[in-house]
Amino acid sequence: MFSYDRKSSPDLVKYGIEYRNGTSICDIRFAGLAQEKIKAYLVMPSGSGPFAGIVFLHPGPGSRSTFLDEALILAGKGASSLLIEAPWADGPAFGMRASGKPEDVREWFKQITIDLRRAIDLISSIPSVDKDRIACVGHSIGALFAGILSGSDERINASVLMAGVGSFTDVAALNMPGLVGDELERYRQIMQPIDPVGFVRNAAPSALFFQFGLQDVFFPKQNFLDFFAAGSEPKVVQWYDADHYSLNEAGRSDRIEWLKSVLALKA
Repeated sequence: MFSYDRKSSPDLVKYGIEYRNGTSICDIRFAGLAQEKIKAYLVMPSGSGPFAGIVFLHPGPGSRSTFLDEALILAGKGASSLLIEAPWADGPAFGMRASGKPEDVREWFKQITIDLRRAIDLISSIPSVDKDRIACVGHSIGALFAGILSGSDERINASVLMAGVGSFTDVAALNMPGLVGDELERYRQIMQPIDPVGFVRNAAPSALFFQFGLQDVFFPKQNFLDFFAAGSEPKVVQWYDADHYSLNEAGRSDRIEWLKSVLALKA
């Protein structure tokens, strides 16, 4: 479903570089499936490695800067990070297109998933990155796509899924109140083949870490419980006294510690 020519070059272009305590933050662009240029930050530790590689997928609203502080902390522990500027960074434009015909939305989301696989191509191609230690961190809508990657790309060794649910239809129903009855059921049937719940079931041997907020008002707790229950082993879950977005800060320490463990980072 998400196949593509993995031999094609991501056509990396560097626009600038900044250093913070020896860690480099490079402003880059790389080519997506349709050769569109995807903005990202590439954060690299000092030294020659080998480093673990982490792809970060921000929530909406959010941007490639959302996880930058976290990537800098992880760089000090021996991890390189690729922070994507996802399509949902442009909230209104993304929402309008995501509210279209479900057949079109499904094809678009398939293209986004392939673009994210190309991000894995990119970070895996860096000589100082250990291809056997690749992780993906996703928050909110980013967690849904990270869930797909966990079970569709064998290069992912670990995934952190924050405030995510197993169905794109649940997200659509939240944002499109008029989607009810037969139309809702039709939407669910069309989107079901790419729903994250079908992929986290097959994530093994990749490890899964689910993080949820007890004060999340966007989704019922049962949606989170179902998403976690569907995940393959090994998996862990942690709950926080946080809402949908403050979960980012509330869960940061646990997230870093878990990534340190599964990716064998420095203490």
